[in-house]
Amino acid sequence: MSNVSSNSALSNLISQYGTDKAKAKSGVGEDTNVGQSGSSTSPLADQDVFMKLYIEQLKNQDPTSPQETGDMVSQMAQFSSLEQLTSMASQMSSMSESLISSQALTASTLVGSYVYVEQDKAAVTEGSATFVKTSFTDDSVANTLSIYDRSGNLVKSTALTDEEFVWDGRDAEGNPVEEGIYSFIATSTNSAGEVTKLSTMLPARINGVTINGEDGTTLNVADYGKLALTDELEILG
Repeated sequence: MSNVSSNSALSNLISQYGTDKAKAKSGVGEDTNVGQSGSSTSPLADQDVFMKLYIEQLKNQDPTSPQETGDMVSQMAQFSSLEQLTSMASQMSSMSESLISSQALTASTLVGSYVYVEQDKAAVTEGSATFVKTSFTDDSVANTLSIYDRSGNLVKSTALTDEEFVWDGRDAEGNPVEEGIYSFIATSTNSAGEVTKLSTMLPARINGVTINGEDGTTLNVADYGKLALTDELEILG
């Protein structure tokens, strides 16, 4: 006959690590899975725990009615699954932390660089070129880019033969313009003479980075706002 202390140890092990079938067979309820502190004990993926449980079952089983082989196999299978899931969760957590660190490192190296954003205004610095990108309509026969200063005065107008254009920072007379904010308006004209305004992509400076904010890791772009690092970005080299 088994003693009380052995039965108690077995019941505690079963309540923490046993299968539902083992709990039902031993009369252990789910409410016994609460420790002295009143908190629920989480299952542990530990081979030593399983062996302790199995040895206690062997020591306390009825010799006339030993544990069925199927019960043991079922417990081992569940233990193996739990161990694998715990390992996978740990690996996923490690991968997530590595990804976050990689994103933060990548984002920090972009501060001070320029990225194309969809807007029609850009800061022009004396002596530097400004890159402009647009997309022509399918029915266009002529495309034009007009550049205006902060006061709305036309600085230069040029025909576009390509969807990418580099402005050298000079006006229609070839004189360098003053530094400041300039507007770039691209238009397309079809065979019927109808004029359509085109979207433009202009470079904007990346001033900072927000790591793991509400929208994840984002780039703080001057005069534009935030860009998610996961977006398709075109950085100017």
